[in-house]
Amino acid sequence: MTRETRTLARVGEREVRLTHLNKVYWPDDGYTKRDLIDYYYSVSPYLLPHLKDRPLSLVRFPDGVSSPGFYQKDAPQGMPEWVRVAPVMSKEREGYVNFILCDNVETLVWMANSGVIEINPWLSRYDRLDYPDFAVFDIDPSEGTTWEDVKVVVKMVKSLLDQWNLRGFPKVSGATGVHVYVPVEPRYTYKEIQAFVKYGAQFIRDAYPEKVTLERKVKDRLGKVYIDFPQNARGQTIGSVYGVRPTRGAPVSMPIRWEELDSVTPKKWNITTALPRLQELGDLFLPVVSIKQNIDPVLKEALAG
Repeated sequence: MTRETRTLARVGEREVRLTHLNKVYWPDDGYTKRDLIDYYYSVSPYLLPHLKDRPLSLVRFPDGVSSPGFYQKDAPQGMPEWVRVAPVMSKEREGYVNFILCDNVETLVWMANSGVIEINPWLSRYDRLDYPDFAVFDIDPSEGTTWEDVKVVVKMVKSLLDQWNLRGFPKVSGATGVHVYVPVEPRYTYKEIQAFVKYGAQFIRDAYPEKVTLERKVKDRLGKVYIDFPQNARGQTIGSVYGVRPTRGAPVSMPIRWEELDSVTPKKWNITTALPRLQELGDLFLPVVSIKQNIDPVLKEALAG
């Protein structure tokens, strides 16, 4: 890419128009729109397998993070004809929402150029929309809790998954918490996946009630770590692995090894430090795409309860 502020760049198999490249997106850090595009372009080999065929809910900040952003589910008018969309029926709208699908680097760069900072994929793919291929334990601190509290709860999730002979893959959210992904065979409904996560969350809450809550209302979570099991619902999305967060420092949601939990923080990596880690360790989240686990025994217990 040239150093001009506006250019037509060859990206993948397409030409993508890039504009206002010198616009500062993170004023406190000096990171520009060019830095965001360069980041997503550079990590695309690692990121794209996790976005492939998933409807995306995007959060755009065309004027940078110091101005209000906005969610975008419907594909915008005037987008390139080569951007794929996934029409999904919405009962609320009584019509279709045309979600963007990002299967290639040119679409990813086009999204970043349109001000997309945060990328939130569905838990299922478009060809099996009603059947997620992973479950998520979304673990968030509340007011009055600490990162140390979060780590204790994450370790409890790991212990429970070990008891169930299931593999989980943690990533720091880039915000305040941790997401633990449990890849599953894509034949369970969203209701079944949510029941599975709720069952596990209840185990942890009952074992550590003084620090764990499943309460939906924020005011009822004071001093406790929240396990957001309803996040495993049809149409819900979660911040993508390797996705950037629209907060100070331009943090990135990064996978970690279980043994690293005690030495990391939720915002340890950002758009300047994520790529070197990826180049060193590769995609620690790749098994989330390839492993398909059977959760029948646990689900049977969950549904019986």
